[in-house]
Amino acid sequence: MRTGVGPIPARIMIVGEAFGAEEERTGEPFMGTSGQELNRMLHEAGLLRSDAFVTNLVNERPPNNDLTKWIPEKKKDITHLHVPLRNKMVMPNVKLGYQNLMREIRAVEPNVIVAAGNAALWALTGEKGIMKWRGSLLQMEQPIDFFDQFAPAMLPKVIPIIHPAAILRQWELRAITMRDLGRVKEHMNSREITVPAWNFIIQPSFQAVMDVFDMLEKKIAVGPTPLSIDLETRAGHITCCGMAWSRLDALCIPFMQTGLNNDYWNEDQETHILYRMYKFLRHPNCLVNWQNGLYDAQYFYRHWHFVPNGVHDTMIGHHVAFAGQPKSLDYQASLYCDYYRYWKDMYKTSTAKDGE
Repeated sequence: MRTGVGPIPARIMIVGEAFGAEEERTGEPFMGTSGQELNRMLHEAGLLRSDAFVTNLVNERPPNNDLTKWIPEKKKDITHLHVPLRNKMVMPNVKLGYQNLMREIRAVEPNVIVAAGNAALWALTGEKGIMKWRGSLLQMEQPIDFFDQFAPAMLPKVIPIIHPAAILRQWELRAITMRDLGRVKEHMNSREITVPAWNFIIQPSFQAVMDVFDMLEKKIAVGPTPLSIDLETRAGHITCCGMAWSRLDALCIPFMQTGLNNDYWNEDQETHILYRMYKFLRHPNCLVNWQNGLYDAQYFYRHWHFVPNGVHDTMIGHHVAFAGQPKSLDYQASLYCDYYRYWKDMYKTSTAKDGE
């Protein structure tokens, strides 16, 4: 099986999916029109292809350029020839390609791997869905179906991007991919992932909520105080209210929980919490930021009979600046957060509906 090309060692490794026609002719990955577009994007991001080791999950061309012939998406397409790999059934050449990719990673010792496309994302991290995970700062999982483990210090970062071939089909995807390549440049000098030291208070006691409210009321009494607010709802009811007063500090106040008793607080506690929220969220010094605030405002008014002092809506602000781009919070986070990892599927349950 053919191998990738580039310097060994290298700080950056780019992993695609498989060969196209031009790659098959030249024997090198990313040599066709999608490779030319990759080169242009790397240059614009301040990166050089010559500084990166470039390869694919499989350095061969699939039949009719259809990777599903080797990695089926439907059970009915699995045959007796397929073999298991990372919770999928694949053709044997894909498993060989995966093992060869692991050897290349061990030899190149990259700090960060650019996973271009779904197949590379899955092979390196086990995750699925490039449109969800693109731009995330991940760490490569320990190899599966390989001869030995990597030392933890050798596991590189992985930043998924949309494959350049998909960008040529949907040109509007190029701008967000440029942002993702900018994140690659920011992280190319180290394998270490620094997670922010978040101080999130979840499942709080009544006293913990009161202590936070005391602190917020003192800040608001002194002067203008930004406060981010977000409601989660289900079946027309408010399940919890989150509030953050800094980039690292936040409180989640639950109002519903699973089980026979759906109420988190007793009646007196919830009444006291809502009254104090009413007092400081309506204060002119409390500058409320929210995402899609009109949605939350109607729930505040319908259930609690007041509307917070909203001054900024991230969804509206983003839409005004980039009218043609998605407006979801995870998409915005992938653009604006220094540390970003897709999270929206982490806490979904079978009883929750999207947007609730």
